[in-house]
Amino acid sequence: MTAREYSQNHYLIFLLTIFIFTKLAIIKHTPLINDETYTLTIGRYFSLSYFDHPPLMTWISYLFHFFEAREAYTFRIPHIIFGTLTSFFLYKIGSLIYSRQTGFIAAILYFISPFFFFSGGFFVVPDSLLNFSVAGATYFAIKIIFGNVNKSYLWFVLGLSLAIAFLSKYQSYVFALTLFIAFIIWKKEAFLDRNFYICFIISICGLLPVIIWNIENNFDSFDFHKTRSSFIFDIFHVLNSIFLQSLLLLPTTAILICISFVNYINVQKREESFLIFLSFPTIFIFNFFMMASENSFAHWSMMGWMLLIPMASNTLHLFKSSLKKFLILKALNVFLIFSLILALSIHARTGFLTNSYSRQTPEWDNTRELLNWKHIAETITDNLKETELKSIVTLNWYDSGQLSVALNHKYSVGVIGPNNNHFKYINLDSGKSFTLVVVRLLNNKNHGDLTDLMQSLGYKINELNNFPLLRGNKNYGIISLFFIEKN
Repeated sequence: MTAREYSQNHYLIFLLTIFIFTKLAIIKHTPLINDETYTLTIGRYFSLSYFDHPPLMTWISYLFHFFEAREAYTFRIPHIIFGTLTSFFLYKIGSLIYSRQTGFIAAILYFISPFFFFSGGFFVVPDSLLNFSVAGATYFAIKIIFGNVNKSYLWFVLGLSLAIAFLSKYQSYVFALTLFIAFIIWKKEAFLDRNFYICFIISICGLLPVIIWNIENNFDSFDFHKTRSSFIFDIFHVLNSIFLQSLLLLPTTAILICISFVNYINVQKREESFLIFLSFPTIFIFNFFMMASENSFAHWSMMGWMLLIPMASNTLHLFKSSLKKFLILKALNVFLIFSLILALSIHARTGFLTNSYSRQTPEWDNTRELLNWKHIAETITDNLKETELKSIVTLNWYDSGQLSVALNHKYSVGVIGPNNNHFKYINLDSGKSFTLVVVRLLNNKNHGDLTDLMQSLGYKINELNNFPLLRGNKNYGIISLFFIEKN
């Protein structure tokens, strides 16, 4: 190893260490979002797979529960590690195709992207595992296809990466199919190599738990995701989805990706063709569903955009004399976006942005995702008997997840009604009576009588009590407790 390579390796280790410690510094101070608390709650019960996602993320949570992890934020540590490893693989891809400098920039672009910073390497959500495995699989495939490195260990880790992807999120199916076609285009001779079939068998092992669970449960996972496309075109939703994808990447990174496409047309590179080919189906398919449905989310396509980050980082050399100005713009972009995220996080706990309103909190001020559920849990435990606490239910999976974590999993919290996701596979209580907890915001106009809903679900309902839900020092919502009994 030369002195230059030794120095560059030290820079890389230093960079990745900074990434890890930056996130560890905020890990305790960032509220748990709904998806996290849901995962932590259902992760207490082992299953071959789960209702809305493949099982690996929840298996990791189950392992933490098995070793009796006390603090909820510690469940984020594996995802911080996977996010950092994703940055490492993007560095390797950038270094392999372009230069080490490009690789360094690719790692940084991934880290400072709002979506990849949080969902891709911080929150307890499947994207960190998906991005890690997809970036890894892409790097190993480039080594095999374009580096002509036919080593058994490379095929093994490629198969393992695909297995992890299959166990992480359903977007991986699109990626794997695209990668299979890429081998037909760029490496036909691989189909005559036994290593290819060993790799294929290893990857299929990642599909088995999901397939077996769905066979046993009437393909509920696939039915659930099938219903998420309403095929209702809404121009506002389309424009909003495009804007949000840019915001999740960072607008300046989105600009770099667009410029890299133009540059690719002029100077085509085989490896760049490969990255575009792998990314395009994910971007196209999930943008189509976003545009054809109002019940969709902008982050569905982010795995595809991630694969284009090495190309975006290489584009920086085109700026030459204006590079300094662009980097200042980039830094300002990062500062503004993360300052906005910080302000919204503080507002969710204090309401400082709208506390000066003399009237009711405006309808747009909805911070339900980041409510202080510890306060809600204390209100409930202070006003319910032990027998009533043992039979708590809510009307949806996200309230039950938040409440379960806020109660430190001391009590099992079930779900009444159809919005229960994996809770319906957990036999929490076989009794006939329950304590229903309903949390409603004052600025939400949908405060209808629950009697009809409960009757349709086969319960009769009696109100126990209502308590104020405070945000900062101002009343923000109502915590309602009901006694419900099966008819």
